[in-house]
Amino acid sequence: MTRPNKKNSSEKNSNEKAARKTGKRMEPGKWSTVVVREAVSIARKIGADAILVYMDSTRDIAPFQKIESETKLILLSKRKECEEKASTLPLHVVLIPDVQLTRTGYLKIGFLAAMSKGLLKKGDVIVCVGGVPEQGYMDTIMLIEVNLESELFGAGLMLSFPTSIKPEVFETLLGIVLELAYEGREGKPVGSIFVLGDHENVLSLSRQLVFNPFQGHPEEKLNINEPEVKESLKEFSAIDGAFVIRDDGVVLAAGRYLNVSYHGEALPQGLGTRHSAAAAITQATESVALSISESTGRVTLFRGGKIMTVIEKASPFTASPPSTEP
Repeated sequence: MTRPNKKNSSEKNSNEKAARKTGKRMEPGKWSTVVVREAVSIARKIGADAILVYMDSTRDIAPFQKIESETKLILLSKRKECEEKASTLPLHVVLIPDVQLTRTGYLKIGFLAAMSKGLLKKGDVIVCVGGVPEQGYMDTIMLIEVNLESELFGAGLMLSFPTSIKPEVFETLLGIVLELAYEGREGKPVGSIFVLGDHENVLSLSRQLVFNPFQGHPEEKLNINEPEVKESLKEFSAIDGAFVIRDDGVVLAAGRYLNVSYHGEALPQGLGTRHSAAAAITQATESVALSISESTGRVTLFRGGKIMTVIEKASPFTASPPSTEP
């Protein structure tokens, strides 16, 4: 990363001091540069393993072009153009679904995607930088020691992702599930389970409830990266039972009854049979399960019979219009 210009840094510090003396408040739209610079400083002081940053505008890349840091930088964005513009910088980019979530929801998605790519691991200390994307600027710095952060991530986060699951497959499935949870199907909320990985054991511990709409089709036409398959998953989400997806992204079945019992710590109050089934199948197999709550739209991720994290969508009363900035 390029070394910061001392003259420019001095001018910025002078401007900030002058603003404090005169009592003039910095416009929120200019906060991002300050927040990123402070986050890098904090990361150096505490010896953080990574800095995780949410970006909604290509303008937010500017601070990274002027900051020198030895800490691993992970950039989260909904926008493909942000990924393209950041390609010349020494940082990792994770594209996340274009849905409205809480600010911590975006960081959770980014953390999970980065973990699936091997960019983060259990035990890491991370400086997270974010904000409400629709506002167009960063306003939040969070310090997370993964082993201790039970509010954001559950005990299941201590378990690594199955190595057989391709990171891009997990990212795609997570995006589909979040879109479905946020939008519903034909305006109506849906509840469903998606089980990814260890398909042979998952199939042996389940049975077909209804006709399998994915049976008999060529595998190349059943991958979740295909637009038609994404729509099919949404269309069949109203079917009772679970989806079973191979670790390479091929959808094997819908409408599967997960015939396995959950034996573990009691799940949080409010989680019903769908969540128990998702926990049970991941307890009995080397799979990951994502469960959508029909009543709340929450997405719960299970691994090893435990909750890795819960992602909540933004309240319709607080969500702002999408940003139009480049």
